[in-house]
Amino acid sequence: MKLRKKMILIVSIATAVSMIVGGFVMMMILRRSMLRDAYSEATVSAVDFYSGFERRLENEGKDDTALALIYKNLDDWRNVVFNGEQEIYNITVFSHGELERVAYHDDAREKDVDIRQELNYEDGRYIVNAKRVGDYILYRLYDITDVHSRIRSYILAYIVAALSMILLVIVVSFLLLRKVLHPLDMLTDATNDMANGEYSRRVEVTSKDELGSLAEHFNVMAEAVEQNQRSLQESEERKTLMMGNLSHELKTPMTAIAGYAETLLTTKLSEEQREEALYYIYSETNRLGRLSNKMMQLLSLSEGDVIEKKDVNAEELFQGIQEAVSVKKKEHSVEVETSFDSEVIRTDEDLIRDVIINLVDNAIKASQPGKTVWVAWKDGVLSVRDEGIGIPAEELDTITEPFYMVDKSRSRKEGGAGLGLSLTKLILEKLGAVMKITSEPGKGTEVTIRGIA
Repeated sequence: MKLRKKMILIVSIATAVSMIVGGFVMMMILRRSMLRDAYSEATVSAVDFYSGFERRLENEGKDDTALALIYKNLDDWRNVVFNGEQEIYNITVFSHGELERVAYHDDAREKDVDIRQELNYEDGRYIVNAKRVGDYILYRLYDITDVHSRIRSYILAYIVAALSMILLVIVVSFLLLRKVLHPLDMLTDATNDMANGEYSRRVEVTSKDELGSLAEHFNVMAEAVEQNQRSLQESEERKTLMMGNLSHELKTPMTAIAGYAETLLTTKLSEEQREEALYYIYSETNRLGRLSNKMMQLLSLSEGDVIEKKDVNAEELFQGIQEAVSVKKKEHSVEVETSFDSEVIRTDEDLIRDVIINLVDNAIKASQPGKTVWVAWKDGVLSVRDEGIGIPAEELDTITEPFYMVDKSRSRKEGGAGLGLSLTKLILEKLGAVMKITSEPGKGTEVTIRGIA
């Protein structure tokens, strides 16, 4: 059963119970009040009858026959007179025993006027007052049929009013609940849409109550889900692009390696040609190894490794970097100068070493023979500066993308694949550092990194 139906059912039951209980109490009070008024009127009427009878006895001293004649002439069916068990005047259908059984005696003060017994005859209902005067017993009947009829009509009217009220409550509750619960319907639809992949779905906040707050929280949740989904999708797209580019990058050296290997197997070459072919196969194999290692580093860092920072000896760090790039700087006839103003740097040694080597390697490749690359650690800021070819301004925002290369022919000639800065960017994100690249074509490039330590 839906929530709206449950709430309407609950409201209807509560209304019905309150109407029944309230109506019962009200009808009992009304009935009691109307009967008390009828009993009071019956008592007043009986007193008048008793007084007239007593005066007639005192003044006229009538006998039974005379009394019977007098009351017969009066033709008042409500008056009944008995002398002992002898009937003097009685034109009702009730016997002395029936009247005595329900009669309320004037001298019986212990009786409760509100619980008098009533006589029933066909559709009529009567109450009986009684009083003994000398040897006579006087009965005065009072018709309360109309009182009960009015009570029944009031009860029937109340039942109709109660049913109408319950029906009205059901209709009003339905209309109000449809309006009040409309945000829940929107939330349900939005939830179904999100389950079907429509992560951009939002709901309108139409109130400031709990449902409005729920709608706001749903929108916040939907925004977070959409962002996470977008991030996952972008991550998958990056990985797909990365693997596609990697396959493309692997194709060229693999083709060349296969070609040289086939030449060595099928063609008679001079010793110099054989050495040249073997050297090419060796160098391309090394490049493939480096490319694979960098790809593994990229994938590993993307999966959320935890970085633990430790104190690193700055002198040993930069000495190790000089040794790592010694072959590269010798091949390009480029000098690398390092400086630092702190003996200890608190960071991850392996990762920061990869960062600096990647940056220095790029700087050496971009520099002309005889130029210098400067690596400095000063006031907590790492900088790598060269006097190389520089980077166009429109490409500064894209050079950290995987496989992106400013000078593709030069990079491939140097054995690069465009992964160095991508790896550097990921490492710095893990370290909580920020990298800034400033460059001018023909004048060189400077990379500054803050927040490493």
